[in-house]
Amino acid sequence: MAKRPRLDLRRLARDAAAAPGAQRANLAPGGRAATGLMDAVRADLDALFALQAGGLTWNAIAAGLTAQGLTTADGRAITGRNLTGVISSIRRQAQRGATRDAERKTRADVRDEAVATSTSASAIQTPEASGSASPRPALSLDLIADAAVGSRSRLSDAERRIAALARARSLLKKD
Repeated sequence: MAKRPRLDLRRLARDAAAAPGAQRANLAPGGRAATGLMDAVRADLDALFALQAGGLTWNAIAAGLTAQGLTTADGRAITGRNLTGVISSIRRQAQRGATRDAERKTRADVRDEAVATSTSASAIQTPEASGSASPRPALSLDLIADAAVGSRSRLSDAERRIAALARARSLLKKD
């Protein structure tokens, strides 16, 4: 059998980069060309509002952004209408994100941030013991099912860990 040639990976990277169409186009969602306008506006949104509150029009601010090299996706100068559209889009995105976060915090299966990030047992306290209004951590579903059936008496933490280890071993056992 003939010996296959080895690949020279450095040369391959150079040759592939030199090939026509090698670089992917920097596209925004929907296949439009990404110009960085939304990122620039998002990063300096407060400063743009301060300029507008200081008496500048959105058209003047858009002209200033164009003078600094920012354009629309098809390379045209930014207009006041383009700029206010981008700002509205950023506001809608922020509102949707805030709504998602608020809905997520109301879910019963999502634990409090302080409890989720803490690994110490002392951080998990009842509201009466800690003096705060944070909710108590919820029991896992298998413990709730065991309590509902009433087939077992209360298990200690060590016994629960041993039982969980035994369940895991039985699942991972080779046939």
